[in-house]
Amino acid sequence: MIDALFDLLGVFYQSGSLEQAEWIARSIMQAIPDDIVSLQFLGLLYYRTQRHHEAMQAFSTADGQRQLCRPADQDDDSLQASAQCLRAASGRGSTLAGAWYDLGVLLFRLGHCQPAIDALQAALSARPDFPLAQRALARVAQRCRRDGLRPTGPEHTQHRLPTDAH
Repeated sequence: MIDALFDLLGVFYQSGSLEQAEWIARSIMQAIPDDIVSLQFLGLLYYRTQRHHEAMQAFSTADGQRQLCRPADQDDDSLQASAQCLRAASGRGSTLAGAWYDLGVLLFRLGHCQPAIDALQAALSARPDFPLAQRALARVAQRCRRDGLRPTGPEHTQHRLPTDAH
C-alpha cells in the first residue's frame, strides 16, 4: 500500500499535478504522522506552489524529527513504517527520482546540506543512471565539505529563499 501511494505521488509530481501530489503526501502523513519522507515532499510541493512559509515549516519539522530518530528507537512500529516509506520512495525504479533531485537541489539552496545530500542519494538509488543527480551530488558534497557542513536550521536560511526549485 505504501509503495503504491509513493508511486502515485511520483506520477502526479512528474506530470505536474502538484495538487494531487500534495493530496497523496498528506494522506501518507495522516497514516504515518512521523514520516519524514512525505513531510519533505510536502515541503517541496509547498515551495513549488509558492507557499514558502509552509515549506520552511515542513523542512524545519523534518529536521526536528530527523534529530529525534535514534538507533534505540528502531523497535518502534511507527519508525518501521517510516523506514518503509523511505524504502518505497527511494527504491530502484521509484517514480520519485526527479522529485528527490528537485528536493535535493532546493534543500541545498536553502542551506540544508546533509538533507540535500541524502535526497540526491535517494534520487540515485531510485535511478542510478541519472547524470544530473550524479553531478549535483558531487557539487553539493564538495561545497558542503568546503563550507564545513553549515547548520541546516531555517534560522540560517530565512533571508535566502531561491525563486525556483529547478
